[in-house]
Amino acid sequence: MKPMPRTIEYTRSLRSAVMSVVLCCTLVGAVQDASAQKARYLGEIREAAEKGWRELPAALQRWRENPNHSVLWGYNSPPQPLYLAGVYAYLYRVTGEEFYAERGVALLAAYGDLRQTLPAGFEATRAEYEQGVPPVSNFFFLAPFVRAVRELKGSVAFRGAAREKIERDLAESIDFIFRFPEWGAHNRAALRAEALLGAAEAMPENKHSARWRAMALGIGADNVRHWEIEDATVYHPVWLHAVFSFGDLAGRTDVARSPMMHFYMEYFSRLIAPSGLIPDFGDAYWLSSLEGLRMVAIFERMAATFRDGGAKWSALRLLETAKDRYDTLSAGDAYYLCDAHRWADETIVPRHPEGGSEEVLDDVIGKKVVFRSGWNPASTYLLLNYRDEGDGGWLGRSYLRNTISVEEEKMHHGHADENSIVLLMDSSSVLLHDAGYRNDLPSGPYGAWRQDYFHNRLVVRNEKRDQRQNVLAFVQNAGAYHPVRTQKIDFVNLRDADMSRTRVTDETRGYVWDRILVYARDAGVFIVVDAVKATRSDYFTFTNFWHAGAVLDSNRHAFTIAVDSIGDHPVAGHRALKVLFLENTAKSEGYSPISRHSRTEQALYQTISSQYKTGDMEVFVTALIPVDRVARGARIPRVSLVPTSRPMQAVAVRIDVGEDRLTLGMKLDLESELARENIRPRYQYDLGRTTYGGAETDAHFFTLRETNGEVQVSAVNVLKFAYAGTTMMTALPNTHGLQLDGSKPRVGFSKWRVWESTN
Repeated sequence: MKPMPRTIEYTRSLRSAVMSVVLCCTLVGAVQDASAQKARYLGEIREAAEKGWRELPAALQRWRENPNHSVLWGYNSPPQPLYLAGVYAYLYRVTGEEFYAERGVALLAAYGDLRQTLPAGFEATRAEYEQGVPPVSNFFFLAPFVRAVRELKGSVAFRGAAREKIERDLAESIDFIFRFPEWGAHNRAALRAEALLGAAEAMPENKHSARWRAMALGIGADNVRHWEIEDATVYHPVWLHAVFSFGDLAGRTDVARSPMMHFYMEYFSRLIAPSGLIPDFGDAYWLSSLEGLRMVAIFERMAATFRDGGAKWSALRLLETAKDRYDTLSAGDAYYLCDAHRWADETIVPRHPEGGSEEVLDDVIGKKVVFRSGWNPASTYLLLNYRDEGDGGWLGRSYLRNTISVEEEKMHHGHADENSIVLLMDSSSVLLHDAGYRNDLPSGPYGAWRQDYFHNRLVVRNEKRDQRQNVLAFVQNAGAYHPVRTQKIDFVNLRDADMSRTRVTDETRGYVWDRILVYARDAGVFIVVDAVKATRSDYFTFTNFWHAGAVLDSNRHAFTIAVDSIGDHPVAGHRALKVLFLENTAKSEGYSPISRHSRTEQALYQTISSQYKTGDMEVFVTALIPVDRVARGARIPRVSLVPTSRPMQAVAVRIDVGEDRLTLGMKLDLESELARENIRPRYQYDLGRTTYGGAETDAHFFTLRETNGEVQVSAVNVLKFAYAGTTMMTALPNTHGLQLDGSKPRVGFSKWRVWESTN
């Protein structure tokens, strides 16, 4: 479940384009003086520790006035003293100064006394309190307690009555979490393994140390050299850090070097957005990737392990983002920066990432696609998440379903966000963003905020909506996660555009939905084609949702939306998003207020409700155009539909920018080109031939640019392409033997994967 978030306050807007120069200079400086990085970490740690020490009395007083005990683990002691003790213990280890040890010991020795605030009889409220209420019930904060004890043991301050009291309090807390040995490849289990093994190492003479160690090794085995079963920005860092720490305690040098960790290093680096954050998907909030600055330490560990300059750059980028938002870091930040200092290799030179749109990283584990124009704060960026629950980690997921209340989640901590656009940014402005975490347990009414209608995606229901029914009220249900299967169909980088095609198959509700996303780079326009096919005859209501902070303007089939803040965090820039519903046959449109990311936003929608036969298709075509929200009269690209010979089976969109014209063609029904006979090749041009304005082709996707009389064409999965009556490309005949029907060899044609030409 969600760790207790630090209070985050910042009132600065996202950096403007000019800040890209500042960032580059900062990182260049880091390259020139890499040896200063450890010193910087240590300076940040000391400064945060002193701030934490000064502010602790007031923080404890606030906690005493409102302890806010948890329905999940009961007594909810405050985390600040434990994080601060962990920081002082590390400073003692690094410097040898007893001053730091004395403060750390004082914090730990007094920690158990906070239970004096509990009312009489509190220990009778939970079965697991039969041995008394432990100093720490919340497993999220046990690791700092354990580590502080381990690192303070050599100090003269850690002696006598203080040591006896601290070790007794720690043992009681470890015995408490021993009662609930949650397991599986996820953050809650990894935290338990780290704490249990750390306690066994810190107190080997304790009568329970052997069983702590045994349980830790059993739980930890599910996490090392395995894929994590979660898909949530706030929990990836928790899991990764705990796994690294567990591996260090267990002497498992293979943990950090595993192929999985190399994957995660690339995965999270390539997700970093122009905001300097890893976007918030699944159970997460806007600043999740800065939570505790775990990711800074994780990237430092990965950079050192794989000697990777990209991971080093990522660590510095996240630290710069944090420093841009907080004047001084918290004790929790400092605790994880201790590991950044511990793990950092100053011989690694930061390397700025390169490249544009790409898969991040694959279509099995990551299942994400990033479209981007560059890597600076002013770049255009869009993240598509098509991650389903997947086939991996079955036992751990099953155990979670049958142990804790997680029916509203995609196992584990995931949302119904398959094929959703998680984040869209342009020129330092946020234009689309995700739904955020829950406001209460388990997830609010109707499954808020994890369900499909909270995301920028197509939502399908098997009932017919009456035109008088509110759209949001119609799609709401009990909130249980509805499993689907996802696949990548295609992803290509072409001369004039980047394109992804990803599929959601819902066998229960009876549909297959392809989302085709095209980034026309020069025009700065995104075209989103949603083609959904009914796989059984039924009533269906299809609704495409796009969420905004505010609707600035609305006309027939055209809306201008903007995001000024995400939760309490201002993100307003000078850009807005024009949303054009290009295909509007029998569809209705509008917007309604919706609670997202702890505030009221607007759910913009296009919807249609009807009876469909097996094989019928419905199509939504949406243009997303970043525009200037100040200079409202500025010239923007003109976007329109082009007629095709196969309505509902093919779509063409034309984008005009001045004298430049770009036509995008997309085949929706990929099976129409296949011969009924069981022959090879089965591709038949006459079956797949489609006209798109003046173009004729069987290509699955193409771009056609016309500029100053010159025609440029790119096509994928294609046998033939003709334009204005002239054949520009055709596949060559080949003889294909070994026909499955036993007939003689046939002459046939094989599709070309990619063809690009200029005439």
